[in-house]
Amino acid sequence: MDVQREKPPFSTISGTSVRLSERDTIAIYRWDGLSWVAHFRDGHGELDDAATWFKVHAGLLRSCQVGSIAALETVELLTPEMISKIARLHRRLDAERAARAQVPANAAAAFRRTCASLAARLRGWRADVVRRTS
Repeated sequence: MDVQREKPPFSTISGTSVRLSERDTIAIYRWDGLSWVAHFRDGHGELDDAATWFKVHAGLLRSCQVGSIAALETVELLTPEMISKIARLHRRLDAERAARAQVPANAAAAFRRTCASLAARLRGWRADVVRRTS
């Protein structure tokens, strides 16, 4: 039984955004009991859990202004506009996951149809053989 629990509203997202460069901004936040990073580069956003994002982007953090005092000036609370962008990313991620989950179900349905068709053909073939030998 696949029971999906209700996710909290996106208005419960709390966190900060950090401008890493002219092209890169990240939002670090908590939502639905998890820590997330939304990484926006040139207007395109991607989501990762925080641990994965920091492992993958350690080099980026070392090479950008985040290591400097000036980076502290780029840290701010998430704005309603940023929360709206994050919400769109989560909706897109949920839709992609739902589509991927549907693939095995579609494959299983196609396999069942193929087996049923094959069984029907075999029954017809068997009936032809029985008629010919009688």
